[in-house]
Amino acid sequence: MSRNNLRLARLAAEVCVMVTATTAAGLAIAWPASAKPYVQDSYIEVPQCQPATSQLCPQIPTASVGAIMAPTVSFTANANHCSDIIAHVFIDGEEFGSDLLEPGETTPEFPLEDLRPHTVGIQAEGVPGGCNRGWVDAWGGTLHFKGTLPLS
Repeated sequence: MSRNNLRLARLAAEVCVMVTATTAAGLAIAWPASAKPYVQDSYIEVPQCQPATSQLCPQIPTASVGAIMAPTVSFTANANHCSDIIAHVFIDGEEFGSDLLEPGETTPEFPLEDLRPHTVGIQAEGVPGGCNRGWVDAWGGTLHFKGTLPLS
């Protein structure tokens, strides 16, 4: 074998090793072998705010999620809402953030603490416009929990 052919063969072998190592590392980082994806959707609503006399609906419906790894939660307002709302996100009883949502729109994902159960609630605040006449009558939507479950 000529010297140039030997160099080409060595270079090809090095490239194969690098591609194999990079692929293996990518797979190891992409998803832990000891975990599987977890998704939970929980519908929440207030069919009639009591009292329906202000923009802030006093009821805060909740949903819970068990202990999962790398948990997040987001909220999607019902597509049949006739006006925008501000969704106030409560995690374990404390307001964590809020987001202005049009009907059918979803908040960003909010991180939850790893490996412990959580209760998440939404309080809706009305925004004048559409059918909003200065107060919120009713609202609803879906909480989306995502994370990974450790395999036993």
